[in-house]
Amino acid sequence: MLSKCTFVVTLGTALFLSHCVAVTEEKKRPFGPAAYDGRIIDAHNHPRRQSWDKLTRHFADATISGIERVIVMRTPNDYRNSKRDALLARAQNFANVTTLCSGDFVGYLHKGWLDRAKHEVSRIKSDLKSGNCAGVGEVGLRHYDKMWARGGGQHEVIVPLDTRLVLDLLAVANQLAVPVILHIEPVYRPRDINNLGEIKLWYKKVCKKFPAARLVAAHTGMMSPPDIEELLLACPNLYADFKVLHGYGVVIGFADLYAVNDLDFRFFEHWAAMFEKYPDRFIYGSDWKEGRRRGYRDRSYRKHIERVRKMIGSLATSVQEKIAYSNAKKIFRLP
Repeated sequence: MLSKCTFVVTLGTALFLSHCVAVTEEKKRPFGPAAYDGRIIDAHNHPRRQSWDKLTRHFADATISGIERVIVMRTPNDYRNSKRDALLARAQNFANVTTLCSGDFVGYLHKGWLDRAKHEVSRIKSDLKSGNCAGVGEVGLRHYDKMWARGGGQHEVIVPLDTRLVLDLLAVANQLAVPVILHIEPVYRPRDINNLGEIKLWYKKVCKKFPAARLVAAHTGMMSPPDIEELLLACPNLYADFKVLHGYGVVIGFADLYAVNDLDFRFFEHWAAMFEKYPDRFIYGSDWKEGRRRGYRDRSYRKHIERVRKMIGSLATSVQEKIAYSNAKKIFRLP
């Protein structure tokens, strides 16, 4: 592990921001002889604009890119924007979209709005039982300000892991055998926070207590390959989605959270090896926020998927279709 300082220029201005992070000089997986050309399920997608035309364009791009289904959900910060509910409702009208019940109750708990949180969990239970949504996500129990290197600006959501409403939700997920997408950041270097041990113990506890719930650790759990491997071995009902970082700002924001790639768009070898060792436990989730201005302006979802296909093509052929498609199909019980 090496200590490295980088300097970032923002939009060509004279604003230079120093950012010292711990990095590893990791070996990267070379591209394979061909890109993966099979079906894909994007199991973690966050469109930001709810107009019919913009959603139509985004989901059409997914179809053109060979993505059979897009799993749409709200982010941990979306509790601050009630319009996102309308977006989910509108997205349900597209044939290639599956939506999840929102995890907004966590944001309400973070703010101390207990009655509102209870009401939201009751609504989730009803929607899950009626089949109005295919699971719950993104449930952000630990979501820190990852823009700290650029002066801050990302709202935090921090909730005790054993909060009663969180466990109540997992109990319903267990009863109905549905997936829950969990965003739990183990570390936050700016404030010297390291809760990795506590979080791993929590995963081990809840996966045993709720064995029928399909728990998905967002973004490979934002922990190292050995740490997520420890959890996969302890928890047969735990999976992890992975996202491919697509810009400098995203890489900087994810500096402490064990990205699977760098901006040459190759998997770090230790992650490629992990996908091949546990081919039934990982799914692709872009975390793409189509319509978001910061970090997504002038970026192409279709181009991004082309890069992802090249990366998946670097893995063993027996693994490619599983992590791109069939694992997600089973987890979300898609037709």
